[in-house]
Amino acid sequence: MKQLSTLLHPVLDISYRSQEHVLVARWRSQPMDDAEYKASYRQVLAMAVLYNCRFWLLDTRRNPTNCPRRASWLLEEFCPEVMASFRATEQVYGAYLIFPAHAPYYTDTVLPLLAHPANTGYRAAAFIDEGLTNTWIRNQQ
Repeated sequence: MKQLSTLLHPVLDISYRSQEHVLVARWRSQPMDDAEYKASYRQVLAMAVLYNCRFWLLDTRRNPTNCPRRASWLLEEFCPEVMASFRATEQVYGAYLIFPAHAPYYTDTVLPLLAHPANTGYRAAAFIDEGLTNTWIRNQQ
């Protein structure tokens, strides 16, 4: 499998799996302030645009769960940036790889926010198993 990797942000490793056409972002274990959090997501988007890749595996297992304020930022600011970066008719898919202990936060806060009717272009799902995460991404392609 051909994989192009780069470290674009001190809290984030990003690689592009060209054969699978999947962008993989893995957050490192360290606390982030809001500015770092937003910058890391914008780095994911920049790489996705570079490779014209709408299928993302977002490994957040090493990062503490985000607060509702950050989840709201994803919906209100980041998702519109994503849609502005890709054609409005194309969906972007974010598969979050999480720890089991973080599942309630994603199912109760993040995913419902991202499923808001105003968010017409970014679809998200959360998984505790990387195999299931990859399967979901393949099924979206």
